[in-house]
Amino acid sequence: MTETIAKCGHCGSTNVYGVTRVVGYFSRIDNWNTGKKAELKDRQKGNYKL
Repeated sequence: MTETIAKCGHCGSTNVYGVTRVVGYFSRIDNWNTGKKAELKDRQKGNYKL
């Protein structure tokens, strides 16, 4: 699985990381194993604004 480098949509910085709340708490995606990352990729994504 090839990973793309995350980039901030506001300033373009690559000093960013992904977080998600799958089971009731926030966790960093880069700490996940390959199987969990594949499961996340299969999930439906939304378009959320802060």
